[in-house]
Amino acid sequence: MPPTPNTPAPRLLHVAAAWPLPGLGLLVLPAGPAPALAAYALHTALAVEVVLPDGTRHPAVATVEEITRPETPATAEQGLLLDIDAAVAAGAGAEIWLTGLPDNFCLAD
Repeated sequence: MPPTPNTPAPRLLHVAAAWPLPGLGLLVLPAGPAPALAAYALHTALAVEVVLPDGTRHPAVATVEEITRPETPATAEQGLLLDIDAAVAAGAGAEIWLTGLPDNFCLAD
């Protein structure tokens, strides 16, 4: 559920793997289910904070993305595409927390 003034920001995902996509940013995929992402439509831009295992925090912008793998083509997996500035910050073991939403935000159907 998106944050409101009375609710804390949710953890969107715990990073299992990350791949740099030249010219786009860093694609990060979750370690296990990431139900918090299901509330957002694909390509929704989110203000996030990358929290490294050592506690270091990096603000970033991410978009909600979906991938399929050749070994499981019928199963789509959601992840985040972090802006290029965050690419140096996120890797396996990091956590991605929601810090804000764009003005034109709408929940996924």
